[in-house]
Amino acid sequence: SLNDLYAKLSDANFSASAGPITDGNLRYQVQPLGEWRSLDDIRAMPLNDKGLRLGDIASVTLKPARLDYRRHLDGKPAIAVDISKERNANLVEVASRALAEIDRIGRDPEMRGIQLYFLGNDAKAVTDSLKELGEAGGIGILLSVFVLYFFLRDWPSTFMVSLAIPICMVITLGCMYFLGMTLNILSLLGLLLAVGMLVDNAVVAVESIYQYREKYSDKPWYCAVQGTQVVGIAIAAGTFTSIVVFLPNIFGAKNQISIFLTQVAIAMSIAHLASWLVAVSLVPMLSAKLPPPHFIGRETLISRFQRRYESAIAWTLGHRKVMVWGLLALFVASFVPITRAKTDMFPSGQSGELHLQYQLNGIYRLDELNKSIVTVEKWLDAHRKQLHIKNIYSYFDETGQAMTNVLLTDDDAGRGHSQQIMEKIRKGVPKVPIGSIGFDFQSQNQNTNVQVFLNGDSSTTLRELSASAIQTLQHVPGLRDVRTAQDGGDRELAVHVDRVRARTYGFSANEIAQYIAIALRGLPLREYHDNGTQIPVWLRFGGDDTRSLADLADYKLRAADGTMVPLLSMVEMNNRAAPSAIERENRQTSLAIQANLAPGATLDEVKPKLEAAMNAMQLPPGYRWSYGQNFDFANEAGQQMLFNTLIALVLVYVVMCAMFESLIYPAAILTTFVFSILGVYWLFWLTGTTFSIMASIGVLILMGVVVNNGIVMIVHINQLRLDGLTRSEALIRGARDRLRPILMTMGTAILGMVPLCLSDATIGGGDTPYYPMARAIAGGLVFSTLVTLAALPVIYALLDDARLATRRVLRDARARAFPRLRALKT
Repeated sequence: SLNDLYAKLSDANFSASAGPITDGNLRYQVQPLGEWRSLDDIRAMPLNDKGLRLGDIASVTLKPARLDYRRHLDGKPAIAVDISKERNANLVEVASRALAEIDRIGRDPEMRGIQLYFLGNDAKAVTDSLKELGEAGGIGILLSVFVLYFFLRDWPSTFMVSLAIPICMVITLGCMYFLGMTLNILSLLGLLLAVGMLVDNAVVAVESIYQYREKYSDKPWYCAVQGTQVVGIAIAAGTFTSIVVFLPNIFGAKNQISIFLTQVAIAMSIAHLASWLVAVSLVPMLSAKLPPPHFIGRETLISRFQRRYESAIAWTLGHRKVMVWGLLALFVASFVPITRAKTDMFPSGQSGELHLQYQLNGIYRLDELNKSIVTVEKWLDAHRKQLHIKNIYSYFDETGQAMTNVLLTDDDAGRGHSQQIMEKIRKGVPKVPIGSIGFDFQSQNQNTNVQVFLNGDSSTTLRELSASAIQTLQHVPGLRDVRTAQDGGDRELAVHVDRVRARTYGFSANEIAQYIAIALRGLPLREYHDNGTQIPVWLRFGGDDTRSLADLADYKLRAADGTMVPLLSMVEMNNRAAPSAIERENRQTSLAIQANLAPGATLDEVKPKLEAAMNAMQLPPGYRWSYGQNFDFANEAGQQMLFNTLIALVLVYVVMCAMFESLIYPAAILTTFVFSILGVYWLFWLTGTTFSIMASIGVLILMGVVVNNGIVMIVHINQLRLDGLTRSEALIRGARDRLRPILMTMGTAILGMVPLCLSDATIGGGDTPYYPMARAIAGGLVFSTLVTLAALPVIYALLDDARLATRRVLRDARARAFPRLRALKT
């Protein structure tokens, strides 16, 4: 029988180890060999003692493996090879070696007529992203130097302060090298974000030194030492606040965002520490050696502005109620951008690749799939120029998976307008009989689509409920391409073996199942080795590989007595629907429904509408619906980011309290951070930027930077009060003295962000842009700088009054309490 033949073939091809034997002093391993060495060996295999051999009843041939899938590239058959790097390997180095090897293969004469094409190269995306970051950083450095010269008006002084940038970069790269870090996209981003801030400490030190040189022009060394010493604590505090904001993410719960931030944080932290070292060592030394700038003692634009600013501060201190009402009005007005700016923690950005997913209404043969997919490919090819298409790649197989990827051109017309191109394809692509066509966003963060789950006991009931849920969700505003996550479902031919009847003919249920398997797809045997090459061996029926229902009905099995028994006499067959896959969640069957967000829609906007639609469905007892992982991930990421931000805020406050030895003055400085958040939303609303997770990271970085202005100003104000000035005099003079360093540091930091604010560079060439983070930092710095200069002296005075009033109340309370205590003792 066929089953006996399969058993004989399974035992015929073998190689085993039988153990050792000894021959004198020698020891040998015994290995019985029964492997097939050639096709003739297989054909000559005896089947009985009458001389019947395998070649007499079967055809033994070497043929290409049957492909159960097809690939097209620009309408032509293609074979794809995916190359992946090992976990600890460098992507760029591996890609470089792979490209060199592919180039060598392409020059082989045997490859003549075959075109090798690179459909994707992640290493190129990484290097392009690094190049874009490098260009943005270079422009940021030039803008920062321009700001320094505008305020200093002295090239030697500008050059001295600008030296902080390359020196800090070299120190940072050296430390990263010894720490075993690599210069990747994230670490380079950290360096780029720090570019405009590397000169902050040097600017504060230089400004303080020059103020002393105005008084003691003949004592350069004294001015250098004394000027640096005065601002030493402020520089250290500003540096530490810029670093501590990252500690909750580095040492807290690990997730995708914290891992991302760790790389950025380490690079930025080392750069900030290097800038502090340069400010307290190199800058004083060079300041003492260089001649005093020519603007010292002369009337300049900045000095005239300082006088006007001094008058403005004096007015605000005399009209504190006006300033308070003005700040309250600004705070209330900021609710407009806060409520109107869009929030989407993981938005779908522009992408260079669009994914058309075929939602099949059944399982089709490859030829049928090919007809429909070719129709779509021809339409795309006919509109290649209008849609800015570079390549069209399709994949489909017998399991029901079918997709067409559209690769757009690298220019702005292609990649930069992928959402618009997607809408054009959606409206114009022809309908196909195999099912519907939708878009599947395959982004890096996997959170650009909406997913809900139906949970219950019966997969059949879930499929029925999913049809109703799809119709309901199709009417929810903001959702597109609603579909089940599984394919359209397979049609299953269930074969039930009548065990009693089968046993009558001498067959077991397993033998019948094995026979059907051999007839339909064949059964694998042990591999056959030919000159070191392993070749799969299959036992299957001859003729066409495709079998029909009529063929299955005609099959007969040979019984032990030689009788041919029809298969249908021992089995019953019925056609039924079957899921392509069964998923379980919390010990219940689960079925996922997916949908894409419409252009301009966000998860926060769609969520309440989706909940209302799903809650309106009447689900049977024991069945429920739940959100998918994208909602959970977004919520968890947002909550974790908020928690880390609050912890970072506390750490910043603790650092400032330790420096000032007071709880009041740090509170005054933290108000600038509150107003910087308002600045973030104002800029996002005016520019139409969506507040995303990258913007949250920008706010976190902003927190450590924005307080530096307040620290520098209040440290100087307190020092002036210790020198004998009244509070009002100290506030006016302290604000005036720190006007120029604040404008210089914030000018370099803000202009250093401008290239990244305007750039469309993305992380690793994906769809996550950098500009929300840069705009959050820039917008917050602009707003906080204005509040620091205009309102911080008033806030300082108000809180100081509150401190004095509290002290008087406590003193009076103690004075009243002590006499009573003495009376009780007597």
